[in-house]
Amino acid sequence: MTDRAVSEVLGFALVFGMVVASVAIISVSGLGTLQDVRDAEQTNNAQRAFDVLADNMADIHQRGAPSRATEVSLGSAQLYTGENVTINVTAIDRDTADGNESVERSVRPIVYESDGAQRLVYEGGAVFQVSRDGGFHTVEPPLVARDGRVLVPIVQTRTERVRSVGGSTVLVRANQQSSAVAVSGGQFENVSVTVTSPRWELWQRAFEQTALSECAPDPDAASVTCYLEPGASPDRLYVPVHEIDLTIEL
Repeated sequence: MTDRAVSEVLGFALVFGMVVASVAIISVSGLGTLQDVRDAEQTNNAQRAFDVLADNMADIHQRGAPSRATEVSLGSAQLYTGENVTINVTAIDRDTADGNESVERSVRPIVYESDGAQRLVYEGGAVFQVSRDGGFHTVEPPLVARDGRVLVPIVQTRTERVRSVGGSTVLVRANQQSSAVAVSGGQFENVSVTVTSPRWELWQRAFEQTALSECAPDPDAASVTCYLEPGASPDRLYVPVHEIDLTIEL
């Protein structure tokens, strides 16, 4: 009887210990998996929101809408307006330097940053997804080259100051302030676009998939200059500048 009692106690202890250990292991690994799933779903939602943001911005700078608002759910992430980047479009006259044109604007990017250092950036009409290992564009820059005509819009998003919000659902409101064609002509033999930005490498990759396939990077200046394809001198060049004011509302 004594041996039997000891056996039952040990058996109960072993079974109870296995149950507790199993619950602990499942809880730890399960919580980590749930966290990963939550982060992935949050990033997917942010990607869809930035696709909508890019479409809404295109309504303004391509279709003339006066304003648009985009809702972004942040969760544990942050949304902020980053430091200004610079976009410059230069066109060299075929015959004389007197006809050269250069347009430069400062552009305020919109940045979504998650806990995992995953970032989405709306900048100059393009959307970039950035991580520690690099990045790529999910929406290409709004440049069009077709039938001898080249359109290089500068989407100049603006705010008075850098602002950051987090932990809620926010509304990114964009209001068109002005839209004017800064360059319009057809006697240019060379057209280049220079972007000075922390994401210059991503701009280069995006440009190289368009008619701006010849690029000269300057890593020290965090900039890249890309040129219209050799021999692709445009019959007409248009450089519209769209000034869009941004506000972030909780």
